[in-house]
Amino acid sequence: MFSIMVADDEQLERRVLTSILKKNVRVKEIIEAKNGKEALELNREFNPDIIIMDIKMPGINGIKALELIKNENPNKEIIMLTAYDDFEFIHKVLVLGGSDYIIKPIKPDKLMEIVDNIMDKIENKNIELGVKNHSDEKTLDRNLTNEEKIVDKVSKYIDDNMDKMLKLEELSSICNLSPGYFSRVFKKETGKTVITYINEKKVERAKKLLKESKDPIINISLDLGFDDCGYFIRVFKKITGLTPKAFREE
Repeated sequence: MFSIMVADDEQLERRVLTSILKKNVRVKEIIEAKNGKEALELNREFNPDIIIMDIKMPGINGIKALELIKNENPNKEIIMLTAYDDFEFIHKVLVLGGSDYIIKPIKPDKLMEIVDNIMDKIENKNIELGVKNHSDEKTLDRNLTNEEKIVDKVSKYIDDNMDKMLKLEELSSICNLSPGYFSRVFKKETGKTVITYINEKKVERAKKLLKESKDPIINISLDLGFDDCGYFIRVFKKITGLTPKAFREE
């Protein structure tokens, strides 16, 4: 079963895409993003298997969002939407690592054909990784002894690298585990996704900095690896119920 994120600033377009995708029995979850910025945030939070994203969106457009997401998740499957049959656009999408593209208006059969092909690709890759996952389990028994040690090791690494935008691939590699297996082990042990765990640790550090220093909020967000201060503020408020400014003034 697969999770898919639909990113388009037009609500009607999102509804159309969602309606088509719901008919696919292999789709378990559909996440909607209203713009490129939200697509980046929701990708970090939910880590969908496939992203379907419009090129023209306010703020961070689809091409820029594609580039940023692929930098964080090189293996992410992303389908781009465009209203123009433009060679330069198509070339850019493929160069940046886009999985495919669809020219609007969207034809349901074409969309489902592309989505099914990508799902097949992911499933085949997972079958191949079955051998790797089996090896991961042996590595876990041999080198780490138990799952608690994975969390301890990763937690220390996060503490030592608070100033970085940490990626799943980076964290899994320090344990010599595949990203998928690492994610499952981590959530089983902590009850949290990797990104939630990282954000909570960073917010705890931010609370200390807000109370003990007079550093501007934007500087604190940068020191904690957030390249977008607005995203930092939303994460902080989601976890604490207060904005950083309100927390500091308490």
